[in-house]
Amino acid sequence: MAAIGIDLGGTHLRWAIVDAQGEVLYHRRCERPQAASDVVVAMQDAIAECRRQDPAAEGIGLAVPGIVTTDGAVTANNLDWHRFPLQASLAVRDLPVLVANDMAAGALGELTFGRARRMANVIYLTVSTGIGAGIIIDGEVYRGAHGSAGEVGHTVIDLNGLLCGCGRRGCWEMIASGTAHRRRIHEAYEAGTWPNLSEMPTPAEVTERARSGDKAARALVLRTARYLGLGVANLVNLYDPQAIIFTGGFARSTWDLIRDYLETEVREQALATGAQLLLTSLGDDAGILGAASLVFHHLSRSAA
Repeated sequence: MAAIGIDLGGTHLRWAIVDAQGEVLYHRRCERPQAASDVVVAMQDAIAECRRQDPAAEGIGLAVPGIVTTDGAVTANNLDWHRFPLQASLAVRDLPVLVANDMAAGALGELTFGRARRMANVIYLTVSTGIGAGIIIDGEVYRGAHGSAGEVGHTVIDLNGLLCGCGRRGCWEMIASGTAHRRRIHEAYEAGTWPNLSEMPTPAEVTERARSGDKAARALVLRTARYLGLGVANLVNLYDPQAIIFTGGFARSTWDLIRDYLETEVREQALATGAQLLLTSLGDDAGILGAASLVFHHLSRSAA
């Protein structure tokens, strides 16, 4: 059994044939087109290419950024899509086509192939430029009434906080994301924290300095981790998951530094203390594995 997984990312469109064990049998990518019509054409070409490679593929899964309705329409600000009928536009009649938000697909991918196997209640949390989540409740992706579940980065935690791109102040991602971490690095550099440096260090350089014993660098990493931990404790209180599985640039690059700190913060702040904090095992293939898992999940439910 195999499925076609398509991941529409910020800069690239990726597609693959994935078998039921999570092995990527065929994989290609291209730069993401800008216009909606061009995205559709590129996806149709990718589907046709995959079907030539494996005519027995049993379905097509798409992981996309934005809000996805039950009929496969997508609203995504960064693509300038408002209820764009992506599923219908692909015009595939003989195979199931499943469309999901990329975080929801990632969560299902973890449930099918990753760290969440044999679990039923899981949160898949990305900590990168922003913060978002895919939520699994009782083995099913929780999409919410309007497809917007998982926008946890826009939970307001400080009414007088920084202005967020969503138009409100004090969103969680304004203090706990990779973007917030980068801003603190800039502020620390401007304040003379590292007077011996001729230019502002990158987040990767700050992480390496923290690993090497630089106390200022470590304090910066752990400050972001503290704010991250507070929000994670809120998620634990809201959903009581078996695990929260972390992905995204900040989480993946600093995990060895922040894991114990996060666990302490969550243990002190959360009412329930049984949730495991885990780093994703799917790596760069999370998007396409998550997209393919939509198909396998659909087929298993249909056969039940």
